[in-house]
Amino acid sequence: MTTRQYLPILGVVLVWSSAYPLIKIALQYMSPIILAIIRLLVGGLILLIYGKGIIYGLKEFIGSLLNVAIFMILLNLGVLLSPNPALSATLIYTQPVFVAIFSYFIFKEKIGILKIFGIIIAISGAIIASGNLEVNIGALISLLGGITWAVGTIYYRKYLINEDVIRLNSFFALSSVPVLVPLIPFQFYFKVSLEGIVVAIIIGITAQALGFIFWFSSVKNLGAFKASSISLLVPALSYFFSYIILGDMPTLIEMIGSFLVLFGVLLTNLKISNFSSRF
Repeated sequence: MTTRQYLPILGVVLVWSSAYPLIKIALQYMSPIILAIIRLLVGGLILLIYGKGIIYGLKEFIGSLLNVAIFMILLNLGVLLSPNPALSATLIYTQPVFVAIFSYFIFKEKIGILKIFGIIIAISGAIIASGNLEVNIGALISLLGGITWAVGTIYYRKYLINEDVIRLNSFFALSSVPVLVPLIPFQFYFKVSLEGIVVAIIIGITAQALGFIFWFSSVKNLGAFKASSISLLVPALSYFFSYIILGDMPTLIEMIGSFLVLFGVLLTNLKISNFSSRF
């Protein structure tokens, strides 16, 4: 493999890891639902143009609810309520662990010793990072986001895996917007600010549109397994970007818990036949 083939996955890591502190900034000016709508509209339209169309239907709409609408709400709320956006990123990336668990029951895939150790380590790390004495609602919501992402991934594998991924994700994004619109009054706030609007649009361009284009190019060039393994750098680098952009320094407990989560996910991922991964 050439160095050039690794460029798309490096793009994935950069745009998705830097998105978490940018989301934190945007949420200073607008509610999570408003941010999600802007992000999905911008990203969905770019993917629509890039993919030259969309794929739609009932199965696709259910997939959009699981993979985008519900997930996006949990992601934004998790970042908003977490003390450090990188902690939210780490807990959301427990997704492969839950994919392994769900695959065992749904697809009867065997769970080897390495997977079992990975699941135990990752869940233990999530508990530590979330705070075992004082419940952190943002961390819990982020963990729920990881579970929702896993459910959406299982659904994608079962019903949508043969669809054109760019057109499918364009439909996911755009069809989620009308689902989110009735939720606008929930914790609504919006401060007219050029900075807030620009940051929200940047998130839509980078995390929602470019992130998916880079991701699927990575899967094509490197294969799903290698691309997924390298993507585990996202939550790790999100701590770096959170410090650079926001000045947020992780606590020792968050660092220990997050390391255990990533190590456990890596162990689990080594034995998973990956079929989907995203921000």
